[in-house]
Amino acid sequence: MTETSAGQETVSAGSNYGKSLGLMLALGVPVFFALPAGQTSRYFFSAPYYLLPFAALALLALAGERMQKQSIALTAWASAATFFCYGCFEALYSWFPSGAALVPADAPAVVFWRELINYAGNRSLQLIPIALLALIMAKQLKAGWRHRLRTGDPSTETSILGEKQPMSWSKVGIRIFFYFMLVTVGFLLTKGVAGWTTGHSLSYGAKLAGGAANSLVEELLFRGLLQPVFELVLPPGTANVLQAIFFSVIHYGFIESFSLAEVLPELVKLIIYVGIGLFLGRAARETDGLLIPWLFHFIITSAIWLTLVAR
Repeated sequence: MTETSAGQETVSAGSNYGKSLGLMLALGVPVFFALPAGQTSRYFFSAPYYLLPFAALALLALAGERMQKQSIALTAWASAATFFCYGCFEALYSWFPSGAALVPADAPAVVFWRELINYAGNRSLQLIPIALLALIMAKQLKAGWRHRLRTGDPSTETSILGEKQPMSWSKVGIRIFFYFMLVTVGFLLTKGVAGWTTGHSLSYGAKLAGGAANSLVEELLFRGLLQPVFELVLPPGTANVLQAIFFSVIHYGFIESFSLAEVLPELVKLIIYVGIGLFLGRAARETDGLLIPWLFHFIITSAIWLTLVAR
């Protein structure tokens, strides 16, 4: 019996998605519509907007369960539960004070501290819906629940760089970090280090802290929770593709028209993020943890912010 088929039997034995989804719907409607604090800031979208994808995925999960297609039922249920948790968080977030209000305007290095709170602190708040999602998954799947909420084993060998001899993921990380440092030095020399001020350093430091927090919460969600749950009913490669697509979609930027000039960059970005998601997902699966994918994710985020801050 394969690992996936064993996972299917375990999930099938205790799956009753209708009751779980019905409870989330009963709680979600009043929370999404009645509890948000009026015209306040949003984290991603207004809370009621989470109901539509939740409802669509819930119907898909119920249809999959009726057809006895666990691959459809579980993946759709897990995705619906994710939207439910983030919708609840959106309602809660509407009551939070503005990050700018926490730092007086005359405080030393006010820009740095406000940026640190608004980015690193703000991204860290996603630990709330992620923790709620983990609790729901553990309750629903019981003994069948799988996750990768651990550091993993960086000494695991991989052939992801195409080398004839496999090397450990830790060596892959060191090699890629070394390349990143070389590119960073070359980039700064090209831009001219004379133009790099204290303000640049403070801004980049705040961005690095925010990038570390953002990278961590995304790894917790996509590679720590969703990917191993998908693997219960899907082959590892298929589960990796599915989480990579979800990871890519959340980085999609809204467009005002369907002109080629607006659509093409977003399509290119979606493809790039799918590739990044596949790489990070493979790292998480092979090391059975999040340390290595978080490290790579942080390196990518650091490179992006270096480019933006230097401009």
